Amino acid sequence: MVFNAPVASPLYDVDVIEMIIAMRRYLTALVVALLMLTGTARLTDAASQSISTNDVVIVLPFENLSNQREFNWVGESFADSLAALLSMPGVAVVSSDEREMVYQRLRLPLTMLPSRATAIKIAREARATMVVVGTYEVTAAKGEKTMAALRGTARVIRVNEGRLMGAPLDDGRWAWRPYDFGGPLTNLQKMQGRLAYDVLYERDKALPVSLNKILEQATKVPPVAFESYVKGVLTDDREKRSAYLRNAMRDYARVNAGETYAQAAFGLGHLHLDQQDWKRAAEYFSMLQKKDPHYTEAAFYAGYSYWRMGDLVRALGALTSPASDTPLTSIYNNAGAISTQAARGEKKAEERGRLLKQALTLLGRAAESAPDDPMVRFNYAYALLLSGKYPEAADQLRPVIKANPRDGEALFLFAKSLERAGQSEAANTNDNEARRFLSSYAKLQTEWQRAQTTSEIPVRLRQVFNRSDLMRPPADGPSPTKTADLLAKAREFYAAGQDDEALPELRRVVMVEPMNAEAYLLVGRINLRRGDLEPAINMLKTSLFWDAKLIDAHILLGRIFIERGDRTMALAHAKSAMQIDPNNQEAIALQRQVEKNSR
Repeated sequence: MVFNAPVASPLYDVDVIEMIIAMRRYLTALVVALLMLTGTARLTDAASQSISTNDVVIVLPFENLSNQREFNWVGESFADSLAALLSMPGVAVVSSDEREMVYQRLRLPLTMLPSRATAIKIAREARATMVVVGTYEVTAAKGEKTMAALRGTARVIRVNEGRLMGAPLDDGRWAWRPYDFGGPLTNLQKMQGRLAYDVLYERDKALPVSLNKILEQATKVPPVAFESYVKGVLTDDREKRSAYLRNAMRDYARVNAGETYAQAAFGLGHLHLDQQDWKRAAEYFSMLQKKDPHYTEAAFYAGYSYWRMGDLVRALGALTSPASDTPLTSIYNNAGAISTQAARGEKKAEERGRLLKQALTLLGRAAESAPDDPMVRFNYAYALLLSGKYPEAADQLRPVIKANPRDGEALFLFAKSLERAGQSEAANTNDNEARRFLSSYAKLQTEWQRAQTTSEIPVRLRQVFNRSDLMRPPADGPSPTKTADLLAKAREFYAAGQDDEALPELRRVVMVEPMNAEAYLLVGRINLRRGDLEPAINMLKTSLFWDAKLIDAHILLGRIFIERGDRTMALAHAKSAMQIDPNNQEAIALQRQVEKNSR
C-alpha cells in the first residue's frame, strides 16, 4: 500500500467548526476532565485521537469511479470485509445490518454514495467515532494475458473532529492520511486486509495484532466464494441469489474442510424464509454457530421456522442458547411463548411444570425489558393462567385490553382469569365483551366448560427480528441547560477570584459536554492567573481546537508568546484574532505589541 505525500488543508473551516460544536459525544470525558484539572492535558490534534481508548467505526460502501458497473459489488465488499476485520479490542464496528437501519432512519437510499458531510451525519446517527469511506476504479481484463485490476483510495474521518485522520504539520496545517490500494482484482481480499491493518495501526501504534494475522483472517474465504457471496447479496433476482449463495457455500466448504460459510447460509435462510419454506429456512439458519456475527438473528428465525413447522422441541432448542446469552425481548418472548404452548399440550405433570416454570421465567424477563409490549403481556398472562396464578394473569391482561378493547382472545382469557379468581361480576362483563369480538367464542367456551383449557387460543410470536435490539444503546445527550448553568456558576467564581470553586464546576461541564471550548478557556485563564504557563497554554490550545474562532484564547496565547520571545507564534495568534474581529481593541493592541517588539 502506498503512502502518498501529506495533503495539507486549512486547520479549520466554518462547516467543520459548526460540526465540532454540535458534536457532544464519544470522548472520554472523565479522563479529559481530570487531565484538565491537573494542568497536564495536551489536546492537540494528534493527542485528541489517542485519548479515546475505545472507538466505534462505521464503514460505508466504496464508490466505483470507473464505468465498469459490473464491479459495483466490490464497493459493498469493502464495507462488509472491513466491518469484520476492524473489530478488535477497543474498536467496536457498526455491522452492515446496523448501517442499513441508519440509512433507513435518515431516509437515505441504500445505494447512495454519501458526501463527506452526509458520511459524518450517518456516523453520528450510528454513534460512531470513525467513518471509513473510499473510492476505486477497475480496469477490465483484456484477453487471457491481462487480469482485471483495481486501484483506489480510502479515507478515515474522525467524527468528533469533523475531518480526516492524520497529523498536524509544523506550520499548524493538517495533513490527512490517504490509504491507497491497488493490484489484480484477484488480490482484493489481501488489499482489504492490508487496508484494515493500516487503519488500525494509524489509530494505535501499539496494535497487538500482526499484519499476517489480519491477512490470514481476510483471505479465509476463497476469492471465488467471496465474489459469489457479494453478488448474491446484491442481486434482486431470487433464482440468481440462490445460485450465487449456494455456489459460495460449496466453494467455501471445498477449501475449508467442509466448514459452513456462515454469511452465505444466513442469506439462504432469509431467502427461504421469505418464500415461507420453513424447512429449508430452519436448516440454513441452524448452520450458524455462536461465533458467527448473525448467530442471534439466525437462531430467532430458526426457532420461528421450526414453530411454524409444528416442531416445538427444535424450536425451543434453537432459542434456548441465545435466550441465556443475549437478553433480547424478541428472543425471550418467542422462547417463553413456545414454552407456554408446549406446556399446554404436555400430559406429564412434571414436564408440564418444568415448561411452565421456564415460560414464566422467560416471559417475566421480557415483561421487565418491555413493560408496554401487549404481545409480551398477553403471553405472560397466558403462562400465569396455566400456572394457576389467576389474579396475576388478570393484571397482565388489563393493559393489553386497554391498548385494544376489541382483542377477543385477550378478553376471553381475562374473563376466565377473573372467574377463577372469584370475581364473578367482572368475569361476566368481560365474557360478554369477548363474545362480541371473538368469532370462535362458542367453540372456546365449550372447551373451557368441558376441560378448563384453552388450546384453541394461540400464543403470540414475533415474526420479525428487531435488529435495533442488538445496536448499542444511544448515548445520553448533553443538557444545554445544565451546561449553561454550570458555566454561569464557574464564571461567577472566576470573576470573584474563587478559582478552587470554579474548577469543579468546569470539570462537570466537560463531563457533560467534552467539547465545550469556553470551559477550557476558563481553565486556561485560571492557570494563567496562577502563573502556570504550560498548563495555561495547553488549555488555551484545547479551547481553540474545539472552537478556532475563540478570539480571547488567541489574544491570551499571543500575549504569552510575546513574553516568551516567540514572535512567530505571537504574530500567528495576533493575525488570527484580527481575522476574527478586526475591530476588537485587545486584538489591535496585541498586533501593535507584536509589531513593536519585532523592530
